[in-house]
Order: sequence, then C-alpha cells, then structure tokens
Amino acid sequence: MTLQIDRESMDEFCPKLFRLLDSMGLLPSQLWAKPNEYEKYSRLLIGGIQRYNDIESGFKEWSGRILRDAYYRKKEFYLDLESLRQWMMGHSDMFKSKVNLQHLLTSLYARVFHYLYPRRVLANAYCEKYKNNTNILNKFRKYVTAKSPEEKQNAKAALKQILDETFPNTLDSINKLKDVYQDDWETIVDDTKARLITNASYYHKMLHSEESIIYLEGEIVDSNIEIIEEGLS
Repeated sequence: MTLQIDRESMDEFCPKLFRLLDSMGLLPSQLWAKPNEYEKYSRLLIGGIQRYNDIESGFKEWSGRILRDAYYRKKEFYLDLESLRQWMMGHSDMFKSKVNLQHLLTSLYARVFHYLYPRRVLANAYCEKYKNNTNILNKFRKYVTAKSPEEKQNAKAALKQILDETFPNTLDSINKLKDVYQDDWETIVDDTKARLITNASYYHKMLHSEESIIYLEGEIVDSNIEIIEEGLS
C-alpha cells in the first residue's frame, strides 16, 4: 500500500508558517544565508510535534521559543500564532502522519527558499532603485526614529503612502520575476511591502548603502527556479 503525501495541505501550511516567521524577523534577510538559517524555526516546530507525538504540546513549546527569539514587537503576534495553531489543529491528520512530516522536513529548505526568493529579490530591487533617494530615505528615517505613539503612527502612514505610490510599479527590473511568480504576485507584493515597513530599520540602512545590493534578471532567476522545483518534487 502506497502512503499518500498530503501536498495540498503542506502547500497551504508552509506560507502561513513562513509569513509568521518572516514578520517576526526569524527568516534570513538575504538569500546567501546558510540552509540552517532558513530551516531552523520550522524544523523546531516539526521536531516538537514528532518528539511529543502531539500537535498542541509541540506547538506550545515552539511558540514560547519563537516569542523569546523574535526581534520585533512580540505582543502583536499572539493572534497570528493562535490562528496558525487553530489551522494546524483543524488539519491534524497531516501532522499525525510520519510520512507527511518526513516529506516536510526533506522539502523544507526548498519550500522556505521558494517563499523568500521573490520577496527578497523584490525588496532588494526597491532598495537598489531608490538607493540614496532623499525623499524615500527621509520617510524610512522618520519612521525608524519616531518616539511617541502618535509620531510613530503618522510616520508609518507616510511611509506606507510613498510605498503605495512607488512599490513595485516603478521597478523596471522585475519583469521576469513577475512572469515567473505571476499566480502569487499580488500576495508577494503585499508581503514584501509589509516587511519593508516592519523591518524599516534594516531597509533604511540598505537604502543608505553605497554598495550594489541587487542581482535579479536572467540566469539567476532561472537557475533558482530549477533548484526550487527539484527540492519540491
């Protein structure tokens, strides 16, 4: 009897997990990170479920760990964590299968890379396009340095407005990337825009950098897509 792998549930679960980890600053900011940096927190979750043979117990241990390690405002993630927990409990059959968990572990690096690749390339393209642009830099700087809640809120609104105006429609270098990821393009744009704001301090530094930070079109896109597809097969 051949055991079936629940790829459909995995394909739904992984973006939910990766989006949460990314919003907490727990995924690599650049694509040249070591595989362990991509997989670390996802493996901890799967490993906890395997160790306890229980989703609830594994998730409880894991959520406490990532809240301790998170770089950003931790209280903001409680609802997102609960949403992920409920999804997992509602799809418990996937996590009770040793075959599914093993396949998930085996394909994890390819799945995380598949998620991060277009988002990081898109963010880098924006930073390269507007590197040392006074107007863009000022919007990021005001948000990063804002002190009071009111000042922070106003600066965030101003940053969001200029991103809405310039991202990604002013980027000429992303055409091939958009073609490759056209089915998920709007989600990728929304995720990247959210991260530019959440991780504004990091991207403010990138925008102020004098070094080239972009690699985008041509063979680099093709070769990485091939790597991803091999890992997910």
